[in-house]
Amino acid sequence: MIDSMNSQNKLINLLLAIAKGIVTGMAVMIPGVSAGSMIMSMGMYEPLMVLISGKGAERKSVLPKMLPFGGGVLAGIFIFAFVLKGALSYFPFQTSLAFIGLILGGIPMLIRGVKGHRFTLSCALAFLIAFGLMIVMMIASGSSSADFSLAPSVPHFLLTIVLGFLAASTMILPGVSGSALMLIMGYYYEITGRVAELGTAFGTLNWAGIGENLLVFLPFLIGAFCGIVLVAKLIRRLLERFPAPTRWALIGLMAASPLTVLAKITVDYSALTVPAYIVAALLGLVGFAIAWFLSKDET
Repeated sequence: MIDSMNSQNKLINLLLAIAKGIVTGMAVMIPGVSAGSMIMSMGMYEPLMVLISGKGAERKSVLPKMLPFGGGVLAGIFIFAFVLKGALSYFPFQTSLAFIGLILGGIPMLIRGVKGHRFTLSCALAFLIAFGLMIVMMIASGSSSADFSLAPSVPHFLLTIVLGFLAASTMILPGVSGSALMLIMGYYYEITGRVAELGTAFGTLNWAGIGENLLVFLPFLIGAFCGIVLVAKLIRRLLERFPAPTRWALIGLMAASPLTVLAKITVDYSALTVPAYIVAALLGLVGFAIAWFLSKDET
């Protein structure tokens, strides 16, 4: 009887870990939703930190939880890639407003993190530099209609490593979205499209498609691994030594994100109807409420 109950509990824990991973994987794909906040809300942040920087015995203790969680993250990414591809193709303005709502909904969490700290000159400079950096990146990257292909080549291989590094390093920053950063830099649509293509290629056993897209994701995964390991330790030290300026820099990144989201879409505003604007506004409010609710218990 006891063995049966233990087996049942293990199965439940396994399914829960997978489910948490799927939700986190979906968050990874949505610009404005912080995967770091999602990981914390799922109760997986501390195990992730142990896996990154813990000792051998500590890492082994969290593997039974983190392996199914990681599998769920990958499943969530592939599942949601198809949903996002359709939404961005047919309803770019409405989808972008939902993204903006999600971005703005994560800012209150960061503001709560600076309560009790004086707003010094270093805090102001950190905010302005981060805000300005996002605007400069937006201008430099151009519009979403530009060609930001990651087709296999040596230059793209190196570029994709950098993109993976940047995207994954934000996963451990509560309140910051790696997908929003990719959107700002102009590679979000290419990456999500590649994810959907890879899923379709596997489903149809299209080996040429599988090979081409794996050549894109292999360097991305290399960069992602390095980003999680190195930047996680760096950010933790910055938050420990300079908590207020670091958080104000994060606020600056988030505050500039809505402008960059709108800059990355191509919309014929004259063709939008009043109901379309109303739906977009409602989606923005829903996005804000979701992000605020998921992060309201974070500090």
